Amino acid sequence: MKLKKIIKECQLKEIVFHQDCEIKAGYCGDLMSDVMAHAESESIWITIQAHKNSIAVALIKDIKAIVFTNDITVDIEVIEKAREEKITLLSTPLNSFQICGKIYSVMQGG
Repeated sequence: MKLKKIIKECQLKEIVFHQDCEIKAGYCGDLMSDVMAHAESESIWITIQAHKNSIAVALIKDIKAIVFTNDITVDIEVIEKAREEKITLLSTPLNSFQICGKIYSVMQGG
């Protein structure tokens, strides 16, 4: 599914938008080692971990977009690194459980 459709349907706020790529899977997790072990490439990642290490994990796993939940504040250094590495950053006031359900429903055609 195209990232722009997920953004629109789930009312996600764009912090950094790179491109309207195909999203093939999703992963929700806050433990970096867990995400590195289990997230699929070309996915969207839901987390509260808004720091530069998140960008590094996204690069390693070929994650196309990160959704920060709970209206987490994203520092300018994270935003700049995401722009440099071409990673889309999104945010939502919803918690991880709530936005995972919405994204999953949209990706399943619901």
